Amino acid sequence: MKTCPYCGSDIKKINQQQYYCDFCSMQLPASIVKENRERLDVRFQDFVLDTYMDRTTPELMILSTFELLYLLKMIRKERSDMYNQMHIFYRAGEQENTDAFKKYEKKTGRDYMYVTKKAFVVENIIRQRLGYVPARITENHLVKYLENIKNDKIGPMIIRTQRQKKINEKG
Repeated sequence: MKTCPYCGSDIKKINQQQYYCDFCSMQLPASIVKENRERLDVRFQDFVLDTYMDRTTPELMILSTFELLYLLKMIRKERSDMYNQMHIFYRAGEQENTDAFKKYEKKTGRDYMYVTKKAFVVENIIRQRLGYVPARITENHLVKYLENIKNDKIGPMIIRTQRQKKINEKG
C-alpha cells in the first residue's frame, strides 16, 4: 500500500509520477512515496571533500545539512588561513617595499573574498534549514549531530486505535 512519507496516510495515485495526500493537502512525486507507512529517508554522507567548496549554489543546496555544517567548518578554517596569509604578505610588502608581496597580497585577497562569499552561501542555506547559523562548529558538535541522525525514529507511522492491555495487571 502506497503511503504519504510525511503523515503515513494512504494516498491516491494521480498519474505515473504523482500521488495526492488528502491529509497533507499536497501532491507527492512518486520518487518519495513510501509503502506501509515508512518514514522519509535521511540522505547524508559522513564526510565532505574540500572540493565541495567549489560547487555552485544549486549544487550546495542539495547537500544534507550535516554535509553543509561540515563544509562550513572547513570554509571558516580556509577563510581564516587566507586572512592570515593576506596579512603576512601586507606586512612583508611594507618591510621590503617591493611589488612582489603586493601581488601576492592582492591574489590572496581575491581568494579570501571568494571563500567569504562561499561561507555566506553555505551559512544562508543552513539558516534556511535550521533557523540559525552556529557560531562555532566543533568536531564534537558534528559527532553529536551524526549520532542524532543515526538514532532518529525509523519505525513506521502507525496510530494505535485500541488500548493495549497490561500483561501484569493486578486485579
